[in-house]
Amino acid sequence: MKKYVWILCLLGCIALTAQAENYRKRDVTNPCFVTATTSKIEIKKIIQTDEQTQVDAVLYGRPGEVAVISSNTCLRSGKQEFPLREAAHVSIDGKTVPERIPDSGKMDIILSFAPIPQGIHTVDFVEKDEGWTIYGVQLTGIEPYVYVPSFLQTRRFEQSRTLPQPQLKSGKAVINGYILGYNPSMELEVVFRHSDWLFYNEWGQTVRIRQDGSFHIETDLLLAGGAKLQINKAQLDMFLVPGEETTVYIHLPRLSMSASHLLKEKYGQQQKAWFDGSMANLNDELATWGYPLSMEEDPDFKFMASEQSADKFNEFVKGHYDRYERNLQDDKKVGEAYRQYVLLNLKMNELVVLGKKGAMPGIVKSPYFRYGYDYTTYLEYMERDKGQVVDLWEDVKKAREVYQNFVKEHRFSSDDKELMKTITQPEIQKYVKERAEALEAQAALAQSNKSFVIAELDKNVSGADILPSIISSYRGQAVLIDFWATWCGPCRKSMFAIRDLKKKLASKDIVYIYLTGPSSPEAEWKTAITDIKGVHYRLKKEQWDYLCQTYGIKAIPGYLVISYDGKLQDQYTGFPGTDVLMKDLLRASE
Repeated sequence: MKKYVWILCLLGCIALTAQAENYRKRDVTNPCFVTATTSKIEIKKIIQTDEQTQVDAVLYGRPGEVAVISSNTCLRSGKQEFPLREAAHVSIDGKTVPERIPDSGKMDIILSFAPIPQGIHTVDFVEKDEGWTIYGVQLTGIEPYVYVPSFLQTRRFEQSRTLPQPQLKSGKAVINGYILGYNPSMELEVVFRHSDWLFYNEWGQTVRIRQDGSFHIETDLLLAGGAKLQINKAQLDMFLVPGEETTVYIHLPRLSMSASHLLKEKYGQQQKAWFDGSMANLNDELATWGYPLSMEEDPDFKFMASEQSADKFNEFVKGHYDRYERNLQDDKKVGEAYRQYVLLNLKMNELVVLGKKGAMPGIVKSPYFRYGYDYTTYLEYMERDKGQVVDLWEDVKKAREVYQNFVKEHRFSSDDKELMKTITQPEIQKYVKERAEALEAQAALAQSNKSFVIAELDKNVSGADILPSIISSYRGQAVLIDFWATWCGPCRKSMFAIRDLKKKLASKDIVYIYLTGPSSPEAEWKTAITDIKGVHYRLKKEQWDYLCQTYGIKAIPGYLVISYDGKLQDQYTGFPGTDVLMKDLLRASE
């Protein structure tokens, strides 16, 4: 009898031990998340034990780039932080000889953090120095919970049928939006762009998100067509119509995960947004099926294209388009308008991609190609390569000249008015005037709020006199000088981060000066800076080159910190992080 009792006790102990082991080691593969401010690293697996939290990750970058991660990296849950302790295949702070990213552009790394206690189901993956975060990483293996209103869950999904006629119609499109799953504690950069024949602004329009996740956008359009809403590293495509309104409900985690290398296969063809109003069915499909509107949106295409020899490049690009066309023609679940819209965008993109490398092949004749995001570039290449001014290109060129002159001078000159009269399309004339009025109102509002100031440096100032001339008026104040350009994505990201820094240092006597050179087109620069508080200079090439060479600005963004007594205190190439700049500026103002 005692023997049986002993055996039962032993079996019980084994069961308890196994149960404890199951608790101590928990893992989740390709964990879901809410949103990410970086695309350079993704989590492939999380393994939790009593001793550590192991994160198997994939690091993305340029081939040959060193693999380094900051010691200030951590996992965070509320106010609790679980610091990085060890790493494999990546150097912490460069203290060991770092490995380099291979030709594939990605490499597997292993990170070891302090153990996470039982009961914590989500964490943020945070790198404090560069300022990126992956929010809401799920430790349970399930999708983040997002409240989706019942009227959206029960609504029938319908295929799109026909595109509207591509007729010119100047008017305002309105978007009312709600980001489901948004939390005000998250850093969310939301940028709106649309296909603008008059002045395509790569910089985009920053969208303010309210505490409840709602937003409002109004934009002037000349023609119905494409628009893009970028939310951190993800993008939502839309189709807008002048004079009409649409409402969108965006599932933030699904949209974010559809842009992930590791999760896009799972979430790429799940519905990521729901639309009401103008062109709702087409917009629902754009938010669901995941076909790109540009081959260049696919990172794999960019990498493979760069590997092609000159004589194989055309064949490669055409083959890529042909595969998309076959897939779309065979895909019975997509609507006809969606299929047509995606294919015409891809065809436009194919021709323009080839035109960037040489003479653009092919001519398109259907007016529906006006809906192509690259249509005006196509018209430009048609004139360049074939000597043909087709469709509305002559009017568009005149309108661009008039509008860009207005951006520079903030008025229509007599020559501009005469040129405007030669534009044959009344809707294009109307559109130019509406855009000019909107720009004038925006500039007046910005000036009244003293949000930005355009300063000019005498063109005769050169050499060692350049920097003193710029900062001489601010003796007694700390100065942060930001070297940037309108085409620089990292510059925009750092400016977004510095906004919060400005708020924290609002009580300090600090001046923010922004320098750019001639690589920033003047019209685009003047539009972009209306959203950037500070003093703005657009320097001559010789002035820009001298400052960059003299002060070691080898790439942008770059920064100089000038102390209150006018002395150079700190210099950085690349964004050093808001914590570093805050310490520097506090020291510079003391």
